[in-house]
Amino acid sequence: MSRSTFGERRAARAGFTLIEALVAMTLLLAFMSVVGPQLFHARRIADRIDGRIAAQTLLRALLDAPVDRAQLAQGTRSGETGGMRWSISAEPMFVEAMIPPAAAPVPVKATKSTEPVEKGPSWIAYHLTAVVSWAPGRMVTADTLRLGLPGDDR
Repeated sequence: MSRSTFGERRAARAGFTLIEALVAMTLLLAFMSVVGPQLFHARRIADRIDGRIAAQTLLRALLDAPVDRAQLAQGTRSGETGGMRWSISAEPMFVEAMIPPAAAPVPVKATKSTEPVEKGPSWIAYHLTAVVSWAPGRMVTADTLRLGLPGDDR
């Protein structure tokens, strides 16, 4: 047998057969059909996370901003920043524990001054709810308490 015929046989057998290539393609497609939806779902989550992070940053900035305590009694404020809609609502909280109990009358001594005592502002606790929305049905909320001056509607 000559060397050329032996080399031709080895060259003919080198590589994959059609069946081997089809089996490899079938395994690859089966793997992709299992992993593909998971990758698509992970990509959707990653796309939405940018909006959520921006909304949470705006929410923290809104709640950390100095509050004009006289404006707390006015109720809801809203606006739009960077394509995100936000609102902050303030509701006064009236809790029985905030009302001091009626004290028994104390006898007044004659040495006490009769000048009027200047009364400081009475503070009211306000429940603040902040909401930031960056897409339809996508929002983050936060609640906090702040002290404020009562409104003129007492």
